[in-house]
Formats: sequence, structure tokens, C-alpha cells
Amino acid sequence: MIEAGIFDGDTVLIKKQESASTGEIIVAPVDDEEATLKRLRRKGNTVALEAANPAYETRIFPPDRVKVQGRLVGLLRKY
Repeated sequence: MIEAGIFDGDTVLIKKQESASTGEIIVAPVDDEEATLKRLRRKGNTVALEAANPAYETRIFPPDRVKVQGRLVGLLRKY
């Protein structure tokens, strides 16, 4: 999530919630397995999980494969 200002070693603060708006950074398990921190985009009848790192591609899923577990509300960084 480097283009969103989130770097390796940072700690993110997540507010637990089951819904989010397009453009928000969320924690979302895919297929009830892997959890990922991505920007949410809704495109028609699909959900796009957009990486803020050019090394990773945007992943597009039907809505039944993605659940919102929480939304990014803060960031802690140690120097």
C-alpha cells in the first residue's frame, strides 16, 4: 500500500464494520480465507480490490466472494 502511504512495518488501525464505501481502504477476506488490505471499488455487479502498489494487480470478484471486515481509520509508524 505504498502509494497510500502505508509502508512495511507500519501498524494500521482498523474499525470493525461490515460495509464500506467505494474508495475506502478495507480489510477483506476473499472466499473466507486470505485477508487483504486493499482499496474498495465497486464496478457494476463486481467488487474490485485495488492495490496501492504498482507491483500488484487489481483483483475483481463477484460480491459473494468478498466480505468487508473493517475499514482503515488510522496508521502508526515507529521511527
